[in-house]
Amino acid sequence: MTGAPQVPAGHVDDGARVPYPRWRRWVGSLRRRALVVRAAESGGDPHDRVYLGYGVVLLALVYGPVLWSALAQAAAAVPLPDAVEGRAAALLAGWALGLGVACLAGLAAARAGGPLWTSRAEATFALSGQFRPRDVLRRRAVLLALAAAAGGAFLATAAAAGLAGGATAGAPGPLLVAGAGAALLAQVPVAVGAAAQAPGRRRAAVGVTLLLLVLGLVAALGTVSPVPALVPSPGARAGAVAGVALVVAVGLASAWLVVRVLPGELDVDRAAAGQSRTVTAGRGLVGGDSGAVADVLGPRAYAGRAARLPARLLRRAPLVARDLLGLRRRPAALVVSLLAGCAGAVLVRLGAEDGPALATLAGALTLYGAARTWTDGLHAFAAQPQPGALLPGTAARAVAGHAVVPTVLGLLAAAAGAAGGRGEEAAAVVLVVVLVLAARVWVAGATAAPPGLFTPMMTPNGDMSMLVLGAWYLRGWLVVAAAAWLLQRAGPGAATAVLVLALAAGLAATGLRRFARA
Repeated sequence: MTGAPQVPAGHVDDGARVPYPRWRRWVGSLRRRALVVRAAESGGDPHDRVYLGYGVVLLALVYGPVLWSALAQAAAAVPLPDAVEGRAAALLAGWALGLGVACLAGLAAARAGGPLWTSRAEATFALSGQFRPRDVLRRRAVLLALAAAAGGAFLATAAAAGLAGGATAGAPGPLLVAGAGAALLAQVPVAVGAAAQAPGRRRAAVGVTLLLLVLGLVAALGTVSPVPALVPSPGARAGAVAGVALVVAVGLASAWLVVRVLPGELDVDRAAAGQSRTVTAGRGLVGGDSGAVADVLGPRAYAGRAARLPARLLRRAPLVARDLLGLRRRPAALVVSLLAGCAGAVLVRLGAEDGPALATLAGALTLYGAARTWTDGLHAFAAQPQPGALLPGTAARAVAGHAVVPTVLGLLAAAAGAAGGRGEEAAAVVLVVVLVLAARVWVAGATAAPPGLFTPMMTPNGDMSMLVLGAWYLRGWLVVAAAAWLLQRAGPGAATAVLVLALAAGLAATGLRRFARA
């Protein structure tokens, strides 16, 4: 034994580290040289990335104002109470629910390798003790913060302009205030997503998300209205100053966590694995495989391992028993989907009660998203190499067996949402549920894009084939949104019900034919 300090194996002394900026510049020069060599060998242009950046900026300049105007018009259609307290509660509900949904997206991004992304090569050669993670991830953390601020300001200014009666009706002052506040609060979802990537902070990230969602729901229901002081009126200056200080403190603290603290606690291996899955899924989507996104969020966590297939139901309806067992092993997903389905049904009912079309549209899309969990058995059936080959009977019989559980859950959500409403509102909710389930059957019937979608479609704005491919991936959402909007505009009636049921029958029949041809 000597008096020298013991250095753990694999430890790199801070004084012996190579400065990361110098190493990064050296690696960047090597990559640029390799790019030039590959371009010279293949006859390509080494400046393709510059052209790509130019195209992205051009598209943003062309379609950004159009999107801003569309968001402002959508916000103008949202009714607000006349009372100051009610308006404050509505604004609080919008902010809290928006942040909560964004935090949910951050939690999902954490499972997919983001928001602080890294690759397997970087995890091996830069984040395995060679450099401080904070130095390696600082630039992308700053970029994330700036991008979130820009996106939040974009959405908030559009919403403020719409609520004020249009982009020209409101003074620039409120728009600037809304944009600055949104730029600060937009750091919260980024911090939640980055915290979910740190093993010791995942519960805190989930807790913040649930808190925002609960606060937004309470304010939306109007049961508690604790925020009249947040409205900038002459009698509530102290409350306004406190609210502004809170927003500034929360935004700056979230940005500080993302840039300075959370990169050092990142689970590097998990982030690299998620980024690898995301890249693989992106390549599959470009190739036309919609099933490529199934594993983006990583392996599913199943509970209730002791649950078994019910013996009586297994003999009489094996597919129903299989679907019930799958839902019993995913209790959290089942509860969340049922709550979302009930909320969607309530929104559809409110829209049918002479409410805004936006409520019906949001409710139908929420129901469609919730039905994805209910139809897990149907999607697993569609993922088989030859659906129905291991079961007796036709593919239509198998699809009918897998449709029992989603139908029951959909009707339960419809009954809960239509409770207390009139017969016309209840009929509208049931029609939307039937349409949603038929659209799920239609979408599950085809997991690979038709080859014809990849045919170049030249327009004055360029090749639109990728846009058409994206619309094919979102075909279920688009059909449900269009049908719900038309249902709300046409109003209740026998003719409207017949049209919606005919559309649902056509979608289901198309899905069955695709299953039969698989």
